[in-house]
Amino acid sequence: MHISQRPQVWRGDNVLIVFLGDSITQGLGVSRSGQNYANLLHKKLQLLSSQPIEIVNFGASAMQVNETRMKYEKKLMELQPDIIVFAHGITESIVREHKRYLRFMPKRWRKPGWMDPRPYYSTRKPRRWLEMLESGLRWRVKVVLIKVMGGKPWMHIDDFKQHTTEFTLNLLNHNKQTKIILLAPGDIEEKFFPGSSESMEKYRLVLEDIYEKCRPTKRVFMCNSSGYLHKWNDYFKDRFHPNETGHDKIAKALMDTIVHNSLLEYNHALKEVSR
Repeated sequence: MHISQRPQVWRGDNVLIVFLGDSITQGLGVSRSGQNYANLLHKKLQLLSSQPIEIVNFGASAMQVNETRMKYEKKLMELQPDIIVFAHGITESIVREHKRYLRFMPKRWRKPGWMDPRPYYSTRKPRRWLEMLESGLRWRVKVVLIKVMGGKPWMHIDDFKQHTTEFTLNLLNHNKQTKIILLAPGDIEEKFFPGSSESMEKYRLVLEDIYEKCRPTKRVFMCNSSGYLHKWNDYFKDRFHPNETGHDKIAKALMDTIVHNSLLEYNHALKEVSR
């Protein structure tokens, strides 16, 4: 595999880490506290590294890899980050009801992901009861639709593989120093998302295949955070979005990947502290 060489944008001694992904990367459910895994990893690294570290989080709810490419691929080539955390493969792989049946649903249920269970509920009792009632109804309707009428992922696995492969190679070819961490999809509850656990495993294998093919570059790495998280204590009630503890464990998994593979210049300092 040929990787061309281009000059890196100079940022002094600062390390730039960019995060790409969906609502989990964005931090759904932990946005008020700011305890998403991107911010937590930033804090962990900044405490242990003598290099100033900057982060940019491009994660957004329901964002898929083709949308990330369209919005940020050129920007990433300009930024030339030191590390990119690529967390796609979750939204793309979840099995969804066929859109043609959504016309029979309440209007607000037709938005992407709005037939999923709520990850959390209001602390005010009357409002919480209404939220729990609606959430219980909509995810059960979704499950019936999928089991009776069938369902499919939002992005076909072949399209996911093509976009991810092209995106990875484009970034490696353009950015001489950029290293990419492929963050594998975590766990998901079959009860709320029928067929999605098996589907996510297939998309995870796609990431592993891309990782293996890019290993000769020594610039692409794999991080499987699901082994760090507890089923289901580290997730919100939808058993899909991690809670603050879950985000902290994802940050720990990424930290271990960075340390183990010596992805930072002053990585010896990180190793000494993390022993």
